[in-house]
Amino acid sequence: GNGAAGGIATGGFEWNALVIVIILGWLFVPIYIRAGVVTMPEYLKKRFGGNRIRVYLSVLSLFLYIFTKISADMFSGAIFIREALGLNIYVAVVILLSITALYTVTGGLAAVIYTDTLQTVIMVVGSFILMGYAFDAVGGYEAMREKYMHAITSQTFDPVLNISADCYTPRSDAFHLLR
Repeated sequence: GNGAAGGIATGGFEWNALVIVIILGWLFVPIYIRAGVVTMPEYLKKRFGGNRIRVYLSVLSLFLYIFTKISADMFSGAIFIREALGLNIYVAVVILLSITALYTVTGGLAAVIYTDTLQTVIMVVGSFILMGYAFDAVGGYEAMREKYMHAITSQTFDPVLNISADCYTPRSDAFHLLR
């Protein structure tokens, strides 16, 4: 994937995105508060007048969110349930949607905020535990760096695709954040 091809610099991209989002928050939140609005479509309606731009941006955001974020979240959750419980992937998606709809409808936005917070804590703690197990399994950070440089796939030939060695050979500067 992108992490293997780009090395640790991919993580640097994510950290920079965090900083930029905070800066944008500092810039735009005061504007939204002064305007007395909460959402971007609401702000655009107030700024430019008319209802068309608000409806257009709302519908566009909804479709983009459904086809990019929600579908990926549902698929990854369904894969996990399929692997953990052995359920059919479509049944797993229906179960995920039902549970999400149930707590969203009954608890409202507050329930969504609390569940997101709880899930974030679980994922961060789980990530650190998994990182500990992974480093232990490979022999520590330095051993991971050494083994990564020798990690080359054994499937390098495909009769349909022309696979270049650049696609599967780790770069010598893979662990350098600034290249």
